[in-house]
Amino acid sequence: MKNRILLLTVVAIAALSFQSCKDENPPSVTTAAVTSVGETTASAGGEVTDEGTSPVTERGVCWSTNANPTIADSKTSDGTGLGEFTSAITGLAPGSLYHVRAYATNAQGTSYGADVQFSTSSLIKTISVVYADGTDKYEFTYDNATKRITKIDNYWNNELDKTITYNWSVQGKLTVTKGTSPTTYDINPQDMVTKEDWGGGEWAAYQYDSNGYMTKVIEHWGGADHLKMETVITNGNVVKHTTYDDDGVTKKKIKEFVFTTGANVNNIQQTNMMDSNTLPVGNLFGKSSSKLVDYLEYWDPRKTDPKKRTTITYVFDDKNRPTKISRTGVDFVEVYTYTYY
Repeated sequence: MKNRILLLTVVAIAALSFQSCKDENPPSVTTAAVTSVGETTASAGGEVTDEGTSPVTERGVCWSTNANPTIADSKTSDGTGLGEFTSAITGLAPGSLYHVRAYATNAQGTSYGADVQFSTSSLIKTISVVYADGTDKYEFTYDNATKRITKIDNYWNNELDKTITYNWSVQGKLTVTKGTSPTTYDINPQDMVTKEDWGGGEWAAYQYDSNGYMTKVIEHWGGADHLKMETVITNGNVVKHTTYDDDGVTKKKIKEFVFTTGANVNNIQQTNMMDSNTLPVGNLFGKSSSKLVDYLEYWDPRKTDPKKRTTITYVFDDKNRPTKISRTGVDFVEVYTYTYY
């Protein structure tokens, strides 16, 4: 009888011990998508979906240039407990590939979410455009502290054609001088152009949404406002341009953009309403779309002609930066080559 009681006691203790070990669980956590990627910063985060056996005492993200980073690498600390959290990643190197994972720690250990990759942006150094009759090259110079454009050297067939300077010395103003011809713009606190004064009570005004995407271009002349262009923006992408005739009502050209899955980390302007290879750089006329363009279709709604399509293809370097962008239309091919700082 004693032996039977002893045996039952041992079994019970073993069962309790097994159950105790079985219930000692670390937390469960997922990694959020990386957003707002800049040269040296990014926004990440995650969600603690289950605290496990004991409360989560620390959570955040860890990152490295190597896959599957741990809390022994660079990390943030973003609160405790269950739920979603946002993490500010700083101190990154421009033009680099990183890995990030969310983590959560309790008394039983540390758990990690999935490994998510992202690349930091690089400032554009040069853009070269090959046309049928020659090559245009633009070389950009920036202020080291502010990253504002200060100068563009424009070469035609490898010979300097003109130098464009950017003067930011007057608050709320930007003066762009091409050769000896200056143009002064009004700018907002985000350095985006809001007005170009033509003189004589005439001007062009540029409007933006709360996220910094250009929404409208309005010209003022003849004592009245005339809507010239407007956009439709979806999920951080400019999906449609509409250009109006001088009456501000008649639509004369429509463009619709379809995007790739690749993030436009280096802020390449493909959907800006400015017909210029230089002015949109640096987001002077609104933010670039968050994705790269796959193709665009355009047409004149006043006519019955079929839509025309321009297809865009890319070559990337080992830092996932576009180095060659080819635009192929119905009757043209343009090749843009990019280098970066």
